[in-house]
Amino acid sequence: MNQPRDPVLSRLPESVRTVVAESFQAATWMKIRRALKAFDSCPPEQQGPTAAIHLLSSFNLEPIEPALQLGLRCIPCRPNLSIAPLDTIEQEILNPNSAIYQSGGLATVLIWRAEELLPGLFFPCSTSLKGGDANSAEEVIGRIKNLIRAFLANGSGTLFVSTLMPPPATGGVLLDSQTAVGLAAAIARVNLSIHGMAGGDSRVKILDVHQWAAAEGAALHDMQMDFMARQPFTIRAALSFSQFLARNIRPMLVPRRKVLAVDLDNTLWGGILGEDGLANLKLGRDFPGSIFLRIQREILELKNQGVLLVLASKNEESDARKAMESLPDMALRWEDFVSHKVNFNPKYLNLREAASELGLGIDSFTFLDDSDFEREQMQQFNPEVGIINSRSETLHMLENILHTDAFDTHHIGEEDRKRHHEYELRSARSAKPQENIEDFLRSLELHAKVETVSSGNQERVFQMLGKTNQFNVTTRRHSLEDVGRMAAIEGSVCLTLRLKDKFGDQGIVGVMLAIPDSTESGTLEVDSFLISCRALGRGVEEVLWAELTPRGSEKKFTRLKAEYIPTAKNGVVAGIFDRLGMTCTEDGTAGKKYLLEQLRAVTSPRWITVEY
Repeated sequence: MNQPRDPVLSRLPESVRTVVAESFQAATWMKIRRALKAFDSCPPEQQGPTAAIHLLSSFNLEPIEPALQLGLRCIPCRPNLSIAPLDTIEQEILNPNSAIYQSGGLATVLIWRAEELLPGLFFPCSTSLKGGDANSAEEVIGRIKNLIRAFLANGSGTLFVSTLMPPPATGGVLLDSQTAVGLAAAIARVNLSIHGMAGGDSRVKILDVHQWAAAEGAALHDMQMDFMARQPFTIRAALSFSQFLARNIRPMLVPRRKVLAVDLDNTLWGGILGEDGLANLKLGRDFPGSIFLRIQREILELKNQGVLLVLASKNEESDARKAMESLPDMALRWEDFVSHKVNFNPKYLNLREAASELGLGIDSFTFLDDSDFEREQMQQFNPEVGIINSRSETLHMLENILHTDAFDTHHIGEEDRKRHHEYELRSARSAKPQENIEDFLRSLELHAKVETVSSGNQERVFQMLGKTNQFNVTTRRHSLEDVGRMAAIEGSVCLTLRLKDKFGDQGIVGVMLAIPDSTESGTLEVDSFLISCRALGRGVEEVLWAELTPRGSEKKFTRLKAEYIPTAKNGVVAGIFDRLGMTCTEDGTAGKKYLLEQLRAVTSPRWITVEY
C-alpha cells in the first residue's frame, strides 16, 4: 500500500501535506500521531466538518484507532470515532437504548470476519459438521437482516454493512474449494446476500471489505497481533483500511465533481495529431494503443454515471473532429462531450469559459492532461480545478482515473444518467426566439411535480445540497442524516420539485427545507432553498414558494423567517426574498434576515403546470 495519491494530498492544508505523506510512507505509529497533531494545529475551517462515526466490529479496532483517525482526517473531516466494545455488534444494534442510538451520528459501521461468524467451517472435517453445514451461512444472513431491520427502526444516519474478507490462511484450501458447503462457498453466499441488502433503503450502504482485502492480499495480516490482541492488520494494512473506510464515508461529506475536462493528444490517443497525422495515432487492442483505449472506456463509463465531459485540446477543431469520427477504435465520440474547447487558447481560460456556458462553478471541474505545463498552468490560475494526474505517463493517467475519489458516489439516479442529455439541451432551452418571455416559457411546456422529502428522494436532496452553489440562499451542506432528521421534524415542510418540458424529464431540480423555529412558536424558518443551475430562468422557485406558504398555514404556522447568506457564487439570489414579498429585518455583511408576518397564498407562474 502506497502513500495517498497526489489528489488526496492536494486537498489537505499545506502545513500537513508533507507530514501526512511521511506517515503513510514510513508507516510508524509515531509518524501517524505526528500527522494527527499537524491536523489539530490547523484552523477548524481547514480541518473539514465534524463526523460522528460508530464502529462495531467482531475483531479489535482499538489498537489501530490512530490510523483510522488519520484516514478520515484526509477527507478532510474532524472524526468523532466511537468504537464499541469487542464482540458487541448484536447487543448494541438490537438494544433500542444503546449508545449508538442515543448519540446519533453520521454513520454506523458494522465490520466482521468469517473467523467469528462462520467458525465451524474452519475445521469441517474435525467437527460434527462433517464437511460443512450449509445452514450456517443462511443463519448468518438471517442475523444480518435482523440487525439491519433493528437499525432502520431505531437508528439515524447511515448504516454501513461490511462484506466478509477472505481469511488470510486456512488449512485444506484445495479440499474446501471443491465443495459447495465449505468455507469459501459460505463466504460467497453471505457476501452475495449482503450486496443484495443495499437496494432496499437509501440508509443502508455496503462496505466491501472483501474487495479491499482481495486487493491487499496476504500482506494485510499480522498473525502475531491477531493471536495477541485479535487485531489482524499490519500497520500498513491498517493505514490502507483507514483510506478505504474514508473513501466510503467521503461521499456523505463532500459532493462529487461534476465535470471532467480531457486533452486529446497523448491522453485519449497516442501521438500528436498535428505532427504524427491521423494514420500514425496509437489506439486499439495492441500496446500501447490498448492503454489509451482503456482510458477512453473508463471516461465513457464516468459519462454514463452522470459526469459531464469537456474536450480541452490544442488542435484545429476540424482535424480533431475528423480524427474522433474516423479512428475505428474510438470509444469516445464528439457527441459525448457537452463542450468542445479545441483551439489554441490557454486551457485555463477555456475551462473558465466552459464553466460559464454550463452554468457551473470552476470548482466542479477536474482536469486530465499529459502535459506538465498544462497541468501546472491550470493549477496556478484555476486552483479550484481538481488535477487527476500528476505525471504524463499513460499508465499513471489510467491508474489515477481508476483510483480517484473525485467522482465517488453511493448512488446513481435517473437524474445522473440523464445529465449529459440535459446539458446538450441547455442551449435549446435557453434560446429565446420570441420577444415575449412568457410566450417563450409557455412554449417549453413546463410541468412541475412537488413532493415531500422522503426516503425515496433523500439521496438526491443530499446531492443537491452538496453541489448547488448559484441559486442557493444559505449554501448549507447538510448530511444525508440531517436531511432525514429535518424531514421527520413535526411541522416541517420539506419539498422537492421535479421538472419536465417538451425536451424531456429533468428530474429533481428544486429543494425547499423549512422547519419550525425552536425559539418562536408559530414560526416556520427556511433552512435551505435551492434550484439546480440547469433549471434557472423558468420560474420554478416561485412554484416551490407557492407550495410552501399554504402547507405552512395548514400546519398552523402564521409567520415565516428566511435568511440569505452571501457567498462568492450565489449573488443571483441576493434579492429573492425581497421579490417574494418578505420584509428585510437585518442587513449586514454576514447576510440578510427576512420575515413574513402573515402566510398568504401565492400563485404559481402561469406558464408552469403543477402536478401533485
